[in-house]
Amino acid sequence: METIKKLLTKKAPAKERPVEISEEVPIMEVSETPSERGLGEIEPIYVKSMNLQGAGDVQEIANELQKGNIVIVDITPMMDEDPAELKRAIDQLKGITQGAGGDVGRLSESKIIATPKFVRIQFKRPA
Repeated sequence: METIKKLLTKKAPAKERPVEISEEVPIMEVSETPSERGLGEIEPIYVKSMNLQGAGDVQEIANELQKGNIVIVDITPMMDEDPAELKRAIDQLKGITQGAGGDVGRLSESKIIATPKFVRIQFKRPA
């Protein structure tokens, strides 16, 4: 009973210290670790970051979408080299993604997002 009382009683707040917020959030490299799943457990969905350096990378992105992962694609390498090839690669990626029931959207000038069929992007409505 004492344990429950302790849990339900409100403690006096400790002396508050100002929280420092770093101006820059560090970028961490994350590697996929294999996990053992039991029967009937849901497979995790990953958000993966990939670079689009050539048309060959489109198939690699498509493979990730087929696995059910969300892919954030950095198109900077192709923007600097061949804009016409970049347009073809993005058109190909759009076709593959939409054909599989997914979505493709623009996050910034140099990043796009591609999602599998069960994830929808809510596009901003024009004002």
